[in-house]
Amino acid sequence: MKKNVLALSIAAAVVGFAGSAHAVTNLTGADATTLRFGNTGTGHMLVVPYYSAQAGNSTLLSIINTDEKNGKAVKVRFRGAANSDDVYDFQVFLSPGDVWTANVSADPNGKAYLTTHDNSCTKPAKNTLNTTPFVTARLNGDEDVRANNTREGYIEIFNMADIPSTAALFPNIKHSNGVAPCSGTAWTLLNTDTDNATLTGPTIGLAAPTTGLAANWTIINVPKSVAWGGQAAAIEAVDAAGKPAKGNVVYFPQTSTAITATQAAAFTADPLMQGATPVVKGALYDLPDMSTPYTNIAAGTPSQQADLLAKAIEATAVMNEYWTEPTIFAATDWVFSMPTRRYAVAVDYKAVGGPAPVYNADNERHFTNANTQMSEDKLCVTDITSSPWDREERQPAAPDEVVISPSEPGKPVLFCGETSVLSFNNSGATTSGVLGANVAVKDIDLAYTNGWLKLVTPGVAANSGLPILGQAFVSAYNPDVGAGTSGNFNTGWSHRYIRP
Repeated sequence: MKKNVLALSIAAAVVGFAGSAHAVTNLTGADATTLRFGNTGTGHMLVVPYYSAQAGNSTLLSIINTDEKNGKAVKVRFRGAANSDDVYDFQVFLSPGDVWTANVSADPNGKAYLTTHDNSCTKPAKNTLNTTPFVTARLNGDEDVRANNTREGYIEIFNMADIPSTAALFPNIKHSNGVAPCSGTAWTLLNTDTDNATLTGPTIGLAAPTTGLAANWTIINVPKSVAWGGQAAAIEAVDAAGKPAKGNVVYFPQTSTAITATQAAAFTADPLMQGATPVVKGALYDLPDMSTPYTNIAAGTPSQQADLLAKAIEATAVMNEYWTEPTIFAATDWVFSMPTRRYAVAVDYKAVGGPAPVYNADNERHFTNANTQMSEDKLCVTDITSSPWDREERQPAAPDEVVISPSEPGKPVLFCGETSVLSFNNSGATTSGVLGANVAVKDIDLAYTNGWLKLVTPGVAANSGLPILGQAFVSAYNPDVGAGTSGNFNTGWSHRYIRP
């Protein structure tokens, strides 16, 4: 029987799928009507715009449950910088007031790998996480290229459900003397749940997710004695008055059970997972994602949710400062992350004739074949224009004084990859000057050593831009420090945006 996602608009309605190991429920009182990027730093969902295990970098991640009453069943997913391919995902169970921490580095084979010594519960277990490198099965190229493509990208974090203190699952994940048991009947049933009554009833007791998640990230390079950090962008589910509210329970077991075409259509806008013969055969561990219907709205399809999120962060222009002052060996990289692009367009690596884009026909506000094209195996956005200024408010006399490379003469300027890195005055190098990024890098050569830059980022629909998060990363060196003192220093700034 085909289920109708519109049933999510009815309180207490159940969207189930026969023969699977999961049911999604809209509990009575789940009153959120939309999602927004909030300014409180906490939310129901989080996005870390960039992680790196390149060139000696490690990324430190901490996820905080600021909810002092409820535990949280949290999904964590790492996506690659090239085309948002899933490279690693798992679940974390946070008790009230809990913090989970981990480190991402490169292993001896060049793959990113995660290590955690935290005592919060995870699925799979901590020992499995610590011994399993990032997964290359959905990436393109030879094994070295695939390994490299695990070392950069962005991170999605979701509160799939609350775990109230009255839930049967609560003592299974609650710390006692600093350690959570991660065992018990309800803990085991999470892997095998077959109906809504078990998932949200007394046997397990998951409840509608509320706000309260926060995350911090730090990219640290010990050999260079530099580090950059920030907080994850927070997405809140809010009610009609704009206040944080309850979303839908969107817990899916962390198992490889395949999902059907009907389930894919109901719970994800990822174009590679759609249809009777999908490009990527989805499994339960692929869910939820940023498009899984989370709120109580009459028109709650995955594509509509993804489009609403994209609109919330769309920018017609992005602005920031840059330093490339040679006297202090300054260098600047800008990171642009487009975390909703996967739900509008993805790349089929096995297409006839070579890698090709696959578009979501229901989500064409920002990306279509009108403003995208392939460059080798990466999808690129075309027609980005730039306007630089120096520190004395001067601009170039001629447009051709500004060059983004590597680009062919007469060809449009491209930003390639989902998480794209723009390196400043780096002599056309294919590895960025600050972060050591090389998956999706462009170099911009400017006439000015220091200044600021505005990039105009056109979308497809009228008056739309591109959905972008990111920041500037800067490094420099003080050559006048005394012996035995490190002269390296670093800083960073969030991008500024012009919104439609």
